[in-house]
Amino acid sequence: MSDTRHVPRTRQGAWVHASEVAHWTVLLLAWLWLGEQGMRLGWSLASGVLAVALWWAARLFSRGRAWALESGSAWMGLLGLLSAWGVWWPDFLSDHHAAHAGLLAVAVVWGVWCGLIETRSQTSTFTLGPVAWHPVVAAALAYGVWRMPGSTLLAPLGVSAMLALCAAVLHARDRSAAWPPGLCRGVQATLPQVLPGSAMGLMMGSLWLGNGWCAGLNWSLESMASSHLVLMAGLPALVAVLTRWWGPADAAAAHERLRFIGLACLVLGPVMFLGDSGVHGVLAMLLPSLAWAVHLGRHRMPPGAAVRCAPGVQRGLALLLGPGLLAWVGVLSPWQGPLAMQSALALLGVLAAVQILQGAWRKALASAHRRRLSAQNWHPSGSP
Repeated sequence: MSDTRHVPRTRQGAWVHASEVAHWTVLLLAWLWLGEQGMRLGWSLASGVLAVALWWAARLFSRGRAWALESGSAWMGLLGLLSAWGVWWPDFLSDHHAAHAGLLAVAVVWGVWCGLIETRSQTSTFTLGPVAWHPVVAAALAYGVWRMPGSTLLAPLGVSAMLALCAAVLHARDRSAAWPPGLCRGVQATLPQVLPGSAMGLMMGSLWLGNGWCAGLNWSLESMASSHLVLMAGLPALVAVLTRWWGPADAAAAHERLRFIGLACLVLGPVMFLGDSGVHGVLAMLLPSLAWAVHLGRHRMPPGAAVRCAPGVQRGLALLLGPGLLAWVGVLSPWQGPLAMQSALALLGVLAAVQILQGAWRKALASAHRRRLSAQNWHPSGSP
């Protein structure tokens, strides 16, 4: 996301709220529809997660690019309409392999569109009002069109129509922007900021595989998808309310505390795989989602924060630990089963633990340095 700004209560403010709902709807439908169709058409290739992985990779690769910052508003509507039309591409192709290729093509177009949306967004859901209601409304819309009853031929109608509506809203919002696009902070994300999104993406991208913790709860695939949708949309809104009411007033202190909480959730999540009870299963699904919700609710990059790696390195980390890891889970799942996903989340947990230890070490060094300076500046007379 780029810089957040005050949104006045005008017609432009209404467009801002509508575009936030449209943005969330586009993202949630991508996870749901591409994942389901990938399993239907491409289960023999990377266990059906390739479409979601390509969409995710195209989204990360195009986010923050110069062309996205400088492109005209027409691209926002054009890519959206192509994605809405692309929903029908697999059904237009009778050959199974051609239909899967059509699905992969629309996944790439959809991903580039999402990258453009995130690059040119000038607001944050969590600063538009006292309650972040936008993802909750978007989840209801996404679920409604995804589960819309109808024949097999008309099944894509709801998804296609919703994407076209979102494209129209986002195009109108982009045309009405009162300021030029700024720098997209997503390309500045450091490793502690990449890890929560990677964990949530792994969960959403692999939910159609029937992972071990969900299967142990005796949930159907539809119930698993619905629960993941609730966690992805409802949990960030809830965490945002709690942090706004009970979080520290100092922005830097809030950022540091929430950063630690998010990393701790990533560390504890894989530990839940060691238990066999239903509570362990719920916590294994809840903790990575909570880490992602905390990541969204905090200040992602405080003003003046230093970026320790080049943008290309950060983009590579996000691609490797996100869509790359998801594709690897899909490849290994036929042989390793739930262990493939558990190992991927365990890797993220280890990286999160390393980040916690590094943060504690840097804090200890800074504290020791301050004590040395204080001792050097102290005089027996008591004057500085």
